Amino acid sequence: MRLIAAIEDPAVARKILEDLKLPARAAPLEPAETDPLDAGRAEEEWCFDQSVPDEP
Repeated sequence: MRLIAAIEDPAVARKILEDLKLPARAAPLEPAETDPLDAGRAEEEWCFDQSVPDEP
């Protein structure tokens, strides 16, 4: 794929997106949802041994 043009003017980009019936603004940020299956797990279950293994 080759780049044939770059739209640098925000007003032009907004107009193109609106004409294509696409959102011209990013969606508002929301906090991440917790997985109900992971919510009850103890913190110890997520701790992994990260020590360097002994070499033979």
